[in-house]
Amino acid sequence: MQVLKARRVTVTASIAIAASVLLVNRPAVAIEIISDPLPSDGQGPEMVVIPAGEFRLGDASGRGNDNERPQRTTVFAQPFAMGRYEVTFADWQKYADANKLPMPDNEGWGLSAQRPVIHVSWREAQAYTQWLSRETGARYRLPTEAEWEYAARGGSQSYYWWGDELDSSEQAPRAHCRGCASPRLLRNKTAAVGEFPANAFGLHDTAGNVWEWTASNFTQRFDGSETQSAGLLDNSPRTVRGGAWNSGPVYLRSSMRDLKQPHHRDYALGFRVLRELP
Repeated sequence: MQVLKARRVTVTASIAIAASVLLVNRPAVAIEIISDPLPSDGQGPEMVVIPAGEFRLGDASGRGNDNERPQRTTVFAQPFAMGRYEVTFADWQKYADANKLPMPDNEGWGLSAQRPVIHVSWREAQAYTQWLSRETGARYRLPTEAEWEYAARGGSQSYYWWGDELDSSEQAPRAHCRGCASPRLLRNKTAAVGEFPANAFGLHDTAGNVWEWTASNFTQRFDGSETQSAGLLDNSPRTVRGGAWNSGPVYLRSSMRDLKQPHHRDYALGFRVLRELP
């Protein structure tokens, strides 16, 4: 298999989020973005390099559910890359065209190319990552719960990735959900990816917009399986993370876990991909 050379871009991003006053002002950080060329059509999804490190997986606030506790220290000895955005309809179109597959339902929301792809099951998301891997020679997959939460927090340990309170106004909404002060034109549908601020790692929409599939089985007990991937033939529920456009703010906390059956599809469920780094 030919290994294609990824396009790499390093940008310096100042992560600052304002409501009526400046609430979060993090120092400028260098964010490395990579994108693998596709031999059939353009580039794969934009990926952000997530640094090696450790964090406390789960809820520290006492406001979460029992299945988000107890917290445990989780270590990532090697960096990995995570989708800068949720996989879009434009990303999926390349896969569908290459494999002569019908496109998922976009609910007629219009301008869907830059909206997150929806109506995609866990197994269909897995098939997409396998296709990306074959096309690029890199290894793509869904993130485990632990990988997802580490990346979604962006170095934070707070209730939301930006802090312990929603603190969102119509002038500076932090995320897209019901009750997040999203623009009125978006209240009953998804937003285009990247419309809301990125976390300190450079990832957009890790809170709200669409729920995201993970690789992990869902368990009621927080028992360590959050770091593991489910088998492809396993029919047990999978964990989804992040909340969605039709969720209330409480569902956007970084430790929130919910479940969907692997064959399930709906209009508030999508995914982002992980790329392993050599």
